[in-house]
Amino acid sequence: MVLTGVLAIAGTPTAAEAAVSLVSAKPDPTVGFDGLVYASTHVGSTVYLGGNFTHAIVGGKPVARKRLAAVDTRTGKLLPWAPMADGTVMALATAGSSLYATGEFTTVGGRPRAGLAGIDLNSGAVGPLQHTVKGTGQALATAGGRLYLGGSLRSVDGQAARNLAAFRLSDGALDRGFRGGTDGKVRALSVAGSRLYAGGDFKGRLTARRLTDGQVDPGFRPATPYPVMALTINTGRVYAALAGPGGRVAAYRPDGSLVWSSITDGDVQAITYLNGVVYGGGHFNTACSQRSRTATSWCPSRALRSQPKLAAWDPATGALLGWNPRSNGRWGVLTLSVDPASRVMTVGGDFTAFGGAGRPRFAQFGS
Repeated sequence: MVLTGVLAIAGTPTAAEAAVSLVSAKPDPTVGFDGLVYASTHVGSTVYLGGNFTHAIVGGKPVARKRLAAVDTRTGKLLPWAPMADGTVMALATAGSSLYATGEFTTVGGRPRAGLAGIDLNSGAVGPLQHTVKGTGQALATAGGRLYLGGSLRSVDGQAARNLAAFRLSDGALDRGFRGGTDGKVRALSVAGSRLYAGGDFKGRLTARRLTDGQVDPGFRPATPYPVMALTINTGRVYAALAGPGGRVAAYRPDGSLVWSSITDGDVQAITYLNGVVYGGGHFNTACSQRSRTATSWCPSRALRSQPKLAAWDPATGALLGWNPRSNGRWGVLTLSVDPASRVMTVGGDFTAFGGAGRPRFAQFGS
């Protein structure tokens, strides 16, 4: 297919680009992995990773890392932290000195941990958190002394969960006063203020819940027509990565009204915010150079631009920026994470390169 549209001239930033601070479009040197990277989270200059990989690739050689790993983003080097999970890790979150993981595993570090585990950030030792989770976890968030779990959940410790559950961080106990629930899979969780935002395949696709009890916050009423794959919140806006016919990024106000929407030709599966820029990744190959007028309108062919797997938008206007690192892979980008202090963004997925630089399933971009 021949794509048409106006491309930014290299070296000549648009007005939108001049007002923001983009990371480099060239990836920094770092390690790779032999399987998909589904999850990532930063703690200072360390990024923790989860997925279905069994080895990191260091200098072209395999180094055992069973579905969990850590990388120093200052150097790009693999760290010795190496707990082992026996199944895919789908999501990660941190609080205090602990990393929390969820996914399709049954043991972590040789200890029984069916789908949910707490791990020491420094030593990799498995903590006491242990529950009977029926279903598969897909999203995690921490706030207000709680760990929130979303996914395709039927029950936790015998109590109906309906795809959402909460645990007290103080003792790891199930918070039985949390009664949030949805009628479909929860794919994304994010916290701001007193709200837990949840996105997924359920009716409504995007909702805000009270952190304390999980009940719906009626002050947030978005009209989201497509499944929500990922969320990030910044500058008083909720930014959502959407699937649907093609895919898109959408920005919402705190009341749920739509600020802008921008279209891609495949699902947007990951989203983050760094230094005045919204970044989204997925399995798209083109993106629309003009923002959508409504939540469901499509892109005229003349406005399509080659934008494989990863893109950047102006958070205020929804303008697609000229930044284009050009990745590959069937599923593309699956997770994005940032360290605002060092202005580093890390990327995980099933890609093998950005431009001419080989980066098997993990990459990092500095400012």
